[in-house]
Amino acid sequence: MKKTLFSITLLISFTAAVWAAGPRTVATVNGKAITAEELTKHLWWQHATQGLSDMVDERLLLEEAARLKVTANENEVSKKLEQLRANYKNKDEFEKTLKTVNWSEKDLKNLLKNQLLIRNTVLAAGKLAITDEDAKDFYTKNKERFITPESAKLLQIFVNTKAEADDAYVALSAGADFGKLSSLKSSDATLKKNDGNLGFISKGMLQPELEKEVFALKPGEYTKPLPAGNGYTILKVEELKSPQEISYETAKEDIKANLLNQALSQGMPKLVAELRAKAKVEVVR
Repeated sequence: MKKTLFSITLLISFTAAVWAAGPRTVATVNGKAITAEELTKHLWWQHATQGLSDMVDERLLLEEAARLKVTANENEVSKKLEQLRANYKNKDEFEKTLKTVNWSEKDLKNLLKNQLLIRNTVLAAGKLAITDEDAKDFYTKNKERFITPESAKLLQIFVNTKAEADDAYVALSAGADFGKLSSLKSSDATLKKNDGNLGFISKGMLQPELEKEVFALKPGEYTKPLPAGNGYTILKVEELKSPQEISYETAKEDIKANLLNQALSQGMPKLVAELRAKAKVEVVR
């Protein structure tokens, strides 16, 4: 039930590409061929079967929603639609993606509404609710999860060759401004635009060899040229932040949301099983 537009589009594109390849062999098993056509048919049936099962579950849950007189908040539906739109560069790209799977914006909005109805039905049927006490108990028992790691505010110069990195290092040693030098010398467009500013980077986010060098520095210091990806980098520490504990009040709403999602993920299969046990479902092949 949680298929995304992207995954649907990807499946369509992939099967179309395989089908277009014609009768060619895509694999052999003990000398016997598996053709592109056979693969396409298998993929179609596999996804169609799962899709049908999901649709049966959805229909049963929506019937239960009607029985329990569950509703979906229209403002929340609109908000989720806007969040989806925000993943695309513009309205045209968004609408083009919808057309790829033969959907309209109305279809998508209806899907989002049904998802909220189903969510609210599982909550209502299971009498699921997360209290402040539940959140506090989780926080107390998992305090290690609520500590932000040490982090460093970094500037970066990234170039393609060792010679370019060495030249930049010489310029820095002579007093060149790190940010301005990054905007002039870096091969990365984002670094050029932002004067090399990476913002705060937490421990664990960098390659181990880079992290070791960076967190050994004091604010104002920079590394020697280091291999990184397909080029070389120089990193400067602007500021260091020590590990900090996240307060319960700051974390409370996120904890409650996560606990509720866990309860939903456990409650939905249970409710679906109960509804299927009472329903008459016939699959016509």
